[in-house]
Amino acid sequence: MDTDFLKFYTDTPKFTHAPGLAVMGALMARLGDPQRRLRCVHIAGTNGKGSCAAMVDAMLRAAGHRTGLYTSPDLIGPWERIKVDGIDITLEQFASVTARVQAACVGLAEPSYFEKLTAAAFLYFAEQRCDYVVLEVGLGGRLDATNIIEEPAVSVIMPIGLDHTAVLGGTLAAIAGEKAGIIRHGCPTVCAPQAEEAAAVIRSRCAAVAAPLREVDITKIKFLSRSPDGQRFSYGEMEDISLALLGDHQLGNACAAIEAGRLMGLSEKDIRSGLASVRWPCRLELVRREPPMVLDGAHNGHGAAALAAALGTCFPGVRFTMVMGVMADKPWREMLALMEPLAAAFICLSPEGPRALPAEELAAAVKTVPARTADSPEHALELCLARGGPVCAFGSLYYIGHFRRCFMEVQG
Repeated sequence: MDTDFLKFYTDTPKFTHAPGLAVMGALMARLGDPQRRLRCVHIAGTNGKGSCAAMVDAMLRAAGHRTGLYTSPDLIGPWERIKVDGIDITLEQFASVTARVQAACVGLAEPSYFEKLTAAAFLYFAEQRCDYVVLEVGLGGRLDATNIIEEPAVSVIMPIGLDHTAVLGGTLAAIAGEKAGIIRHGCPTVCAPQAEEAAAVIRSRCAAVAAPLREVDITKIKFLSRSPDGQRFSYGEMEDISLALLGDHQLGNACAAIEAGRLMGLSEKDIRSGLASVRWPCRLELVRREPPMVLDGAHNGHGAAALAAALGTCFPGVRFTMVMGVMADKPWREMLALMEPLAAAFICLSPEGPRALPAEELAAAVKTVPARTADSPEHALELCLARGGPVCAFGSLYYIGHFRRCFMEVQG
């Protein structure tokens, strides 16, 4: 079908007005405030919030609930961000809700890209009569478009790191204050493992608004085993849990999801089933076993540290051809330092967009192994396949999704 309607989103800048929820509130009011008809699980944090959202969604579906899932960014196109019962909104459905959002925007100060997309998602979820909607915050929390909801079923704060510091602040405490803005009066809240500086802010916010707080206790996590199909662990009295996602960092994410599921009254059986079945593309995803090819959207220092640790434990002693493409405003030198000890070589490329770090600059910074540039994700894949051996593609999801699609097409 004609996809010109997507320009309504893609032609809109990331920021179109001063920070705040006034424009979003006016837009939603014109649409009849569909978000007020939804029970939401609201998830903020720097890293792990998408994985946690996918886990909670899988648990709710295992319990028989009709779910909406709203995540970002997308891998190929914005329709991937909006799912009902695990299935992307169709282009026809997307065009339909877009037309109504577009009509509601007439005469308003222009909403941002994310505000328009969030409004379309709320409208679609309400029309699909979702029992629960799992919402991943886009940026921050307090002033994020998703925070137009009034009373979440559960709020979840995932691990907080130094990211988007120009917008959210230059300290963990400042960033945590923005993330904690999703915590509402009396609404139960889950806090994933945090640096104490961030945890103190979250505890203070919960106390101020009488929100019951449940913190993930990492001392209760016991790792049992791992394989290419996933890993097994125990969490307190809940023993021998199967998790389909790889990486030590996913254990903490899973425990946050477990606590959210418990607060919603889900049974242990449904929690277990959700964790065993969850899928989350391009998050330490093993798309080829021999030789291994791993795809991961690690796009900041915190994410790169988690990826490096996971590669070291899941593939001990293995050196990878690293495919890397990042935005220039990310701590890319720190990321490079974390990944270079695990590399046999680097293939560097520039993701699309004005913020992209030039591939040539990235390749020039690699010091200990060979490095070259690629013109596109397709070219990077060609170089990897010609070189042979293990591959790890990481960095901006804006290119990882295209790399994944190219590989799947080659595989047939």
